Amino acid sequence: MLDPQVRAYLDRVAAQNLPPMESLPLPEARARFHATFEELGGAPDAVASVREVEAPGPRGAIPIRLYDPAGDGERRPLLVYYHGGGYTCGGLDCYDALCRRLANESGFTVASVDYRLAPEFPAPAPGEDAFAAFVWLSAHAADLGVDAQRIAVGGDSAGGGLAASVALRARDEAGAPILHQLLVYPAVASGEGAESAELFGTGHGLTTARMAFYWNCYVPRPELAELPYVLANGAATLRGLPPATVIIAECDPIRDMGVAYAERLRADGVQVELRIYPGMIHAFFSSIAMYDRARAAVADAGAALRNAANVATAR
Repeated sequence: MLDPQVRAYLDRVAAQNLPPMESLPLPEARARFHATFEELGGAPDAVASVREVEAPGPRGAIPIRLYDPAGDGERRPLLVYYHGGGYTCGGLDCYDALCRRLANESGFTVASVDYRLAPEFPAPAPGEDAFAAFVWLSAHAADLGVDAQRIAVGGDSAGGGLAASVALRARDEAGAPILHQLLVYPAVASGEGAESAELFGTGHGLTTARMAFYWNCYVPRPELAELPYVLANGAATLRGLPPATVIIAECDPIRDMGVAYAERLRADGVQVELRIYPGMIHAFFSSIAMYDRARAAVADAGAALRNAANVATAR
């Protein structure tokens, strides 16, 4: 059953009778996504500082925005965060409110990564940028005033899929250590045929039609889905990955994908905390201006990150 706050929001959007996002020209679709997420995030929290840096990427500079949390702190832990948007939409500005809230809730400096978007840059380009940004941030931790031994990765939806893939590649290439994975309804597989897609694929925000649009932008040729790290669930084993917090919305068409990945992590010996938020829909984690449970979920994520950092410090 949908949460009453979610139901009220969906009813308000339905009353506007807007054309589906996937039917719009791409610039208009991106503009609507941006406006929607700015509304969902609401007024941004104050943080200690916001810094703009660039990491070298495979095809040019990757913009990164760093949020230092309010309060005193020496060489804070770092969360490298990848935004959602189906690999096709989203950016630094429309995730500003969420990243500020995450920084303050966790005590981590949050690095929001502006990776290249499909369809101009289909798979594997977003993942290449995601990993390049992580490697650069790890190598320059001291210059940035963060702790190189306490770096977590995280993201929601497409960004959650990128975070999971970065953790896999860091493991395989003996890269910088990763403290924790924060995977929020992560897009780690294609999502086709899932029961949750049939249950919630219409009338619950994200639709199966929009999912297909995003997928076709990200993977315009089937063979791209088979490339290493394009989809985290394609990995032969998940053993050796860092502990994970997996946050799922109950009424989300990609719910089953995230739950299955959490179960697979656990089966492969990875410490996992799976949290399913009742009555919530896809994108709820960013909806801190709208839903009480969104604010609770971000607080829960912050607590999980703080705990991971404290455990690492105590070692």
